[in-house]
Amino acid sequence: MGGPVRWFVHNPIAANLLMIFLVIGGLLSIPSLDKQFFPQFELNRVSIAMVYPGAGPREVEEQICVRVEEAVHDLSGVREIRCTAREGLGTVLVEAEPDYDMQRLSAEIKTRVDAINTFPAEAERPIVTELAFRHFMAAVSLAGDLGERDLKQLGEKLRDDLAAQPNVSVVELDTPRPYEVSVEVSEYTLRRYGLTFSDVVAAIRGSSLNLPAGSIKDAGGDIRLQTRGQAYDRFEFERIPVLTASDGTQVLLRDVATVVDGFEDVDVRTRFNDKPSHTLQVFVTSNPDTLATSATVHQWVEDTRLRLPPGVELSVWRDSSVPFKGRVDTLLKNGIGGLILVFLVLVLFLRPRLAMWVCIGIGVAFVGTLFLLQYTNTSLNMISLFAFLLILGIVVDDAIIVGESVHARQEAGERGIAGAINGTQAVIKPVMFAVISTMIFFVPMFFMPGDMAQAAIAIPSVVLLALALSLVDCLFILPAHLAHMPPVRPSRFSFLRRLEVHRLRFADGMTRVARERYRPFLALCLRHNLMIIALFGSLLIISLAFYGGGWLRSAFFPSINSDYVVAEVTLPEGGAFEDTLKVLRQVESAALQMKREYNQDPRYNVLG
Repeated sequence: MGGPVRWFVHNPIAANLLMIFLVIGGLLSIPSLDKQFFPQFELNRVSIAMVYPGAGPREVEEQICVRVEEAVHDLSGVREIRCTAREGLGTVLVEAEPDYDMQRLSAEIKTRVDAINTFPAEAERPIVTELAFRHFMAAVSLAGDLGERDLKQLGEKLRDDLAAQPNVSVVELDTPRPYEVSVEVSEYTLRRYGLTFSDVVAAIRGSSLNLPAGSIKDAGGDIRLQTRGQAYDRFEFERIPVLTASDGTQVLLRDVATVVDGFEDVDVRTRFNDKPSHTLQVFVTSNPDTLATSATVHQWVEDTRLRLPPGVELSVWRDSSVPFKGRVDTLLKNGIGGLILVFLVLVLFLRPRLAMWVCIGIGVAFVGTLFLLQYTNTSLNMISLFAFLLILGIVVDDAIIVGESVHARQEAGERGIAGAINGTQAVIKPVMFAVISTMIFFVPMFFMPGDMAQAAIAIPSVVLLALALSLVDCLFILPAHLAHMPPVRPSRFSFLRRLEVHRLRFADGMTRVARERYRPFLALCLRHNLMIIALFGSLLIISLAFYGGGWLRSAFFPSINSDYVVAEVTLPEGGAFEDTLKVLRQVESAALQMKREYNQDPRYNVLG
């Protein structure tokens, strides 16, 4: 390593060009890096959903879930099967083995499920879907005192408009009930006309459909024919003939039944700020930029509010950019604060110019990490930003060790280039071993199993790049700068001269403590090395005992306060929906009261 160190010290322009290249490359790469709340990872799951109208959870489990599980449990690549049975809906989630071909597994599952012929006749066709990860960006609440149909139609219009905005991939309209045209037949009316329920079903099925009718060949081209009789609303269904007499008299569907053009009979109600509401969920599928998407959504909300009907509100009440900005602010505050503290502490022992170059080297390592991060398929997210905070102290140590060694050589009389080269070469081995041993510690994180391990890969990626660049800076760039520092000259200002006197006095005192106190203590520890090893081995065993005994708890994510309060009330199965609405009104009233008492600022929305 003496060769590269010596070469960079004798060629400071090369060291400056390397530093400028890392800084400019890092700054230019920031806009192109994906910015997301949570890193993307492969789900490796296939969902089978099947609707069974009118069935309870037990019937759904027995008639849907169990039969799907029995059909797919022996497929290759299946790691785990989970089933959820609720009223009218059964969902089976199949988790695949890591790195298994998901397209092949999805096709095999669909083949097996389609071959099941024992599903109930009333159940709808199963839907097999390969789940893909989508980045949640924001939730926009649409609330207003409108009818259910008008509110849903407005939500669909706004959904399509928001999905067409830049930096937005998918927008889902959450919680509205599906449209449904129901036909209610009276038994008395059927007897009056001599009809049966099957006659009415056959009449609707035979009239409400579109059928191809072939084509007519012509010299100018073929003319395709099609009969269009599909009914879509109440008026079209009411005109369907159910019975035709010999004299041409017709009995229409409206004569024997009541047609209701409404919504599916599902017990769902959603409210926001004491008004009926729907939610627009905003997702991005690829190349997410949380800040850009957030800005787009907020601007769209501000522009759309101007053309909404009276009494309708549009609010952003969940925004992923808020915690993302908080983590970035934390990183910047800790980074800047750490650099200031490092500079102040180093000034007590070293020259101010040397302390400045040490701090600049730390910043260069971090900015250079951003430059190389784009080539590792790692984004700026909550995990990678945490890794920057984690590695901050380690990066600081490398530069301080080299800077202090060069300073000690220069104080001993080795000026300029000689002091920089000898001081750096004196600590090359301990610095490299310290950095490499830390890098080795984080390497196993690349091979962790499970879905969350894919998200945690951002930690070793950031750590390894930052440590490697800190090693490059402290061994090549920093010595070149320290070798060409001008000699210390008395300042023209008396205030600075007094500070320099106090700095020298403090540095001499610490040097004396290191020589007279720390060095003898270190020598004593080296003479009794077996005792020291036993002491630290005992501390390690005690630490492991605390963890194994449950005194030290562990979790992948810490338990922290959330930005939202969720109240979940479970009522007895089969109870009246009115009881559920009653409980909903009680919880809603309490939340609104809390908002009035504790949230005077109108910009905040506690209830959502």
